Amino acid sequence: MNFFRVRLSGTQGFHYHLLIAAFIGLFYFGIFDNGRGPAYPEIMRGLGLSNRQGSFLFALTSLTSFFMTALSSRWLKVLDLLKGMRFSWLILALASFMMGLAGILQNAFLLFLAAITQGIGMGITGMNMNLMIEAGSPVSHRRRAYGALHAIYGVASFLAPLVFTGIKKIGLSWEYFFFFLSTVGPIIFFLVPHKEEIYAKIPDQSKALHLPLPFLILLGLTVGTYVASEIVISSRLVLFLEDGYQLTNAHAGYYLSAFFILLMSGRLLLGLVNLPFKGATLLISSLLITGIFCYLGMQGQLFFFSLTGLSMSFFFPSFMDWMAETFPNDFQKVTKFVLSGIGLHLVVMHLGFGQLADKIGVIKAMGLALFLTGTSLIFLIGSLFWTQKVKAANH
Repeated sequence: MNFFRVRLSGTQGFHYHLLIAAFIGLFYFGIFDNGRGPAYPEIMRGLGLSNRQGSFLFALTSLTSFFMTALSSRWLKVLDLLKGMRFSWLILALASFMMGLAGILQNAFLLFLAAITQGIGMGITGMNMNLMIEAGSPVSHRRRAYGALHAIYGVASFLAPLVFTGIKKIGLSWEYFFFFLSTVGPIIFFLVPHKEEIYAKIPDQSKALHLPLPFLILLGLTVGTYVASEIVISSRLVLFLEDGYQLTNAHAGYYLSAFFILLMSGRLLLGLVNLPFKGATLLISSLLITGIFCYLGMQGQLFFFSLTGLSMSFFFPSFMDWMAETFPNDFQKVTKFVLSGIGLHLVVMHLGFGQLADKIGVIKAMGLALFLTGTSLIFLIGSLFWTQKVKAANH
């Protein structure tokens, strides 16, 4: 078995098995992850959870995902990318079934156990899909491939509330949304091609850069604070509108759907069009505009929270492409730190939001999205300047 070989098939340097599996994996990941948002208020009411306990539920998933990412250098050596991705679908299916069963049985312990299981599946999916895009697409199309990948997440994010609402409209409870998702994992496990063994690329250590640990941590902080701000909006917007502005669940769901439509549209644009802007320009613009939209949303112009979907859409795909371009021989290392940073920030965000919501109310707690966006911008500027120094020191 050769751990040092990555075979590319297809045309023009594309490996379509890798790309298809990455797209399907993120779609399933996205449906599950974003289905928790509209279900969250009912889960809390049904199992009698406080804001703090509900936030701990999300935090458990993020913490488990962080540990899976941090340990990725070990399991990537023995688990090839396709096999790992397919295995993660079964784990997510199990977590989804456990979550639905926890609601039926009114068992909070089973719900938290499902959250841990979900974190394992998401940790594997998240790491593998980014490595699949980096290995399965040529440099000339990499930013567009990342844009297309995360557009798939936007599609899943948009569809998740609609599927949830559809299940509710036919008279079924929220638990059946998760029962439905639990049947999807085994189906795609058997349908997706998996005969070829493709391992994560082992970088040439002679060409690797000396990347200081504080610098790697800063990269993780930059993306971690951004993703945390996105998740604050996507997972708490319905609760914010219901509790803060007394909107019905269906009415609040329209704002969330608009957010995901715009998130999806922006990433589709990035995937279809080769934008004539440098990565750094796209990253800074994304955070600046998002901060403005968050501020206007906090002033009562609620649709601006939906508009953040458009301004946020460019950030993550552009950042992954920027990392692959800037650190071609260290991509696996920097990806691990970035995804670990995301996991840790989501833990802090979920726990912090619950604490804030209990102490100052949901409306004021929503300001966490604006704070995180501004913090990410500061970290991004620091990362860009430090990158220049790192590059100069290694030449």
